[in-house]
Amino acid sequence: MNLGNRFSFLPFLLVLFPLTLIFTFLLFFFSSDPGLVTPSGNQEPKFGNYVGLAQGTTYNNLLLSIDTQTAGGIDEGLPAINNSNTFYTKGLLSTVLFPDYNEINQNLSRPLSPPSLNQTSESIILYSFPKLVSGTWSLNVSRGLVTDFHANFKLLTVNGVEKHFIEIMNFQNSNGSSVTFNQFSNTPINGIADIKIDDKLFQSKFPLTIQIFNINTMVLTIKDETIGNIFYNNDLLGITDSFKNFKGDELLIFEEDEE
Repeated sequence: MNLGNRFSFLPFLLVLFPLTLIFTFLLFFFSSDPGLVTPSGNQEPKFGNYVGLAQGTTYNNLLLSIDTQTAGGIDEGLPAINNSNTFYTKGLLSTVLFPDYNEINQNLSRPLSPPSLNQTSESIILYSFPKLVSGTWSLNVSRGLVTDFHANFKLLTVNGVEKHFIEIMNFQNSNGSSVTFNQFSNTPINGIADIKIDDKLFQSKFPLTIQIFNINTMVLTIKDETIGNIFYNNDLLGITDSFKNFKGDELLIFEEDEE
């Protein structure tokens, strides 16, 4: 045997051995759980417990804005879901808004009575016509927090001259407040919201109170002078046509007429 050839083969082994180790390490790394690397494809990262409505959890046809699964499988630090803190409701807005004619007359030398729809265009500018509100609203509450509130409606003067499209959105609970629903009483929800008029942002983060009365009705009280003047400082009134608890059970029962 030629010993010179044997010893000339050793440097090759010294180079091959580290390369083999590196190749084995890379093969193990890329074949491991892909969830440990940056999510891709159908994988989506989770950002805490609360997610948007589009990613909500469907529970008996009720869309809850909560991801009830955490890394440990337990909702740590969050209240348990129950009928008093998690629900979904929606309905119609329908209100006639009247100006305060007593306040108007204080600034006029000749008192005015409520206007007639048949007044001439010359005299119409002296009057503040009542306004009509007509539209829809919806409210989603999860674990005491409002995760979505929307009100979309038309605002028109009764003479049909003035018309605007209003949207109230982006409602947030007041700091430290939590919703506790009472089916047999008034449930007030205080917070702030944004308002659009004719698809343009008019004001953001204005104070607003949502009240649910015995499941059947809803009242919006606007606590901002500028916005309040648009509605003659009246509350916006609505009725409820659906109210579902956290299980998706419909609580609003309409009695059918007996034949």
